[in-house]
Amino acid sequence: MTDTAVDAAVDGVVLGRTRQWDLVQEEPDVTPEQEAVLHDIQTQLRGPGSAGWPQLGSDAGGNHRTLVDGIAAALRRIGELEEQTAALSAQVGELRTEISELEATSAELAAEVRNLESRQLPWPLSLIEGPAEFVGAQLNRLEALLPGHGADGKPAAPDA
Repeated sequence: MTDTAVDAAVDGVVLGRTRQWDLVQEEPDVTPEQEAVLHDIQTQLRGPGSAGWPQLGSDAGGNHRTLVDGIAAALRRIGELEEQTAALSAQVGELRTEISELEATSAELAAEVRNLESRQLPWPLSLIEGPAEFVGAQLNRLEALLPGHGADGKPAAPDA
């Protein structure tokens, strides 16, 4: 073959004329079973007809979410809920502190009320309160024994 014939042959291949390897039918890269599996995976990820899954909710544009979009939305919501939980936990701690302070104040007020109801004398007179009541009761009993006094310890009314 001359250089011109080789150049013409190369030009025929380069210019899109029929090449011998173009006549050979290529085998597909994917078998029908593999194609079915790939279709199922795509359907699971993108939803029926690649239109998303209604069960995963919709985005701002009203389109159903794909599996990946649904997981991303769920993770965002989990993050929001964790933040809210942390804030609520802090509030619960503050409320517990306030409740314990209120319980202490309530106990102090209850003790004050009990002290006011029991008619206690102020200290140091409260130290003799019990013995003083006993002495008073004994004096009343002795006075009741005296002639001319009634059972209540008061002088009897004169006979008229």
